Amino acid sequence: MAEMQLQTNRTVDRMTVRIEHLDKLLNLAGEVIITSSTLHDLQREMVDAVTYRRPIVESSIQTIKAADEASRRISQDLHDLVMAIRMVEIGETFRIFRRSVRDLSRTLKKDINLTIEGDNVQIDKALAERLVEPLLHLIRNAADHGIEQPLERSRLGKPPEGAIRLEAIEHENETEILVIDDGRGIDENAVREKAQSCSLFLPGETFDLTNVLCTSGFTTKEQATDTSGRGVGLDIVRSMVTDFGGRIEIKTVPQAGTTFRLTIPRLKAVNIIDALIVRCTNNLFALAIEKVISLQGIPVDQIQATMDRERFIRYLGEPIALFDLQELLGGETSESLKPNIVPVVVIEGKTERIAVAVTEFLSPQKLVNVPLVTDMFGDAAPGVAGTCIISGGQVGLTVDIDRIIELATGKDSVERNITAKKPTRVLDSKSSEDAVSSQETGHLTTVTHDTQEELLKKQKYQERFMDTGDTPSDSASCELSEKDTVDLIDEIRRSLAELQDLLLTLEDETGNSEVMRDVFRRLHALKGSFAMLENNPTANLAHDLETLLDFVRKGMIALDRDLMDLILDGVSELATSAAGLPKTVPQENVELKNRVTAVIDKHRKNIATTDENGLLNESFSLSPIIELQLLGVLKNHSQTYETFLRFQPGRQANYLVIYLMLRRLSYFGTIVASIPTIDQIEQGISGNAVKLLWASTLQEPELTLALEQLAPLYNISEFHSMPTTVFRYESSEGFGEL
Repeated sequence: MAEMQLQTNRTVDRMTVRIEHLDKLLNLAGEVIITSSTLHDLQREMVDAVTYRRPIVESSIQTIKAADEASRRISQDLHDLVMAIRMVEIGETFRIFRRSVRDLSRTLKKDINLTIEGDNVQIDKALAERLVEPLLHLIRNAADHGIEQPLERSRLGKPPEGAIRLEAIEHENETEILVIDDGRGIDENAVREKAQSCSLFLPGETFDLTNVLCTSGFTTKEQATDTSGRGVGLDIVRSMVTDFGGRIEIKTVPQAGTTFRLTIPRLKAVNIIDALIVRCTNNLFALAIEKVISLQGIPVDQIQATMDRERFIRYLGEPIALFDLQELLGGETSESLKPNIVPVVVIEGKTERIAVAVTEFLSPQKLVNVPLVTDMFGDAAPGVAGTCIISGGQVGLTVDIDRIIELATGKDSVERNITAKKPTRVLDSKSSEDAVSSQETGHLTTVTHDTQEELLKKQKYQERFMDTGDTPSDSASCELSEKDTVDLIDEIRRSLAELQDLLLTLEDETGNSEVMRDVFRRLHALKGSFAMLENNPTANLAHDLETLLDFVRKGMIALDRDLMDLILDGVSELATSAAGLPKTVPQENVELKNRVTAVIDKHRKNIATTDENGLLNESFSLSPIIELQLLGVLKNHSQTYETFLRFQPGRQANYLVIYLMLRRLSYFGTIVASIPTIDQIEQGISGNAVKLLWASTLQEPELTLALEQLAPLYNISEFHSMPTTVFRYESSEGFGEL
């Protein structure tokens, strides 16, 4: 089964923001305005003092100090607030894997249960999204390599159902994420022997299980499967985790299971850094203070040279390579202020320390880093992370310390070659318009008119509409702007992820009516959204999935594992379609369509007729209650009508337009019956037409005029009303002639 695509490594360009955060932001905006006004008054006072040589009073100095303190406090509060806004619960990421584990359980023929702990731990949204792919690799490994088959587990005294646990633990400056399974564990002896045969580990060396398993191409499996065994998964995991400053650790116990521990540093700033400002000749550079180890003035005679390294210094008794910072960034050698002393900054990257020579140390500052646009600069500025404005209005460059160390030591970062995924966006929970429903036929009791004149009139009425060709839709009304299209696709992708999670919850809680309603609402919105994008095959698939769930809701079919597999396959197909939007409209998945249709046909009951020709041939079936209602209506109204309405497709869903039109007609009279029924119309089981039996005080010319006025408002392409006064019912319990 095709697995639902997981979008990762993308730029976060839309998030849900809590109201309390917006309130705080509004308060801070007010404080900024007050502080700005104070500074403006102080600026005018300073200009007057200089112009007219007036003394600066003590109160002005105190006001300057207060404004400075307020400015610093506001900037810090703004920074903290932005960080709080970016934080999300990691449970949103963890729940994505419920579907993955379910699919793996079916593919590998193993019973696997996923448990989640610490899902309320807060983590930066960008990091949460980038963790999806590494965690998916680890879960796949646990399911394939770790969890045993049920019979093997039973022989070992374990429960037949394997367990995988995702857990998050929050520390002061970092977050730990654990992926734990209760499987067979890792055979360290087998790993050691395979590593020796591959020359990854030599006798006498310290054996590092994590390092060996995370080596590219290393695997103990003789044959790869669709799930694992190619020797690239853990290498990718380590590369991606170290790319955002994290680390991975593996611990295993034979026959008890394996624990993968990911340690992720907490994001401390969003383009705001505490930096050391240094000068190299006439250029200013900002170095992140968290990666600065030491500042030293090194006498020239203490700088040594070797055969393999041009220069090095000793720091705490150990040799550290020395490079010129400006040269590493592609410039000339930095000038020296003092011929006998070289200012040196010892910096530390992911795995190594180096020293860089500069011209002068300046003061540390809090800066806003503006990243370079990589599409514009490419590799033209290696080692430069961005630009910044230093106090005094001077422009400086922010140094990418990790990249600088790679350039200095000649090591290319393999981690940077990971392909980024395309962005996914979010869908808010408001309803979208519906799609055109699929055509279905029903079985209704026949009702006939009793006079030959009425039959002839009925025949002419039917022929008029049966001979009419398809009405062209108003394509202009369906056009969306580019921005609206992007937003709608954004909503579709997020809604699909939420829908998948809701379906898995529904499988565990079949009787939860609240979850069922939420599933219906999202499928309903998706159906309309795909239709608005003119992706009718996908919209029809969403409608069919909605029909299946409606059967479940009505108790016509049980929501067993096979049916849930089918519905989840359908949601995966919706996700595949959404991934190609707006450029690609995929072909209909005929195999999946046939599977869904087969189940629907097997359980179809009392589905409305939506084919227009079939609709015209259907007659009203009136229950005794409706017949009594009709008798009461005829006493109060002068005329009963049979009205046929056809609607042209538009941006509004046809079922919604039909429903609104019926409500509007109720102002002119009483609707006795309709084909499809009102319940079916409300459920979206309707086509482009509806037939009504209703009574009104309006005479036929007045009714025609009213329908002509309503036609453009409700996308009515054609309509016809026929007065009906006498009925004969087939049932012996009917009233006979009225």
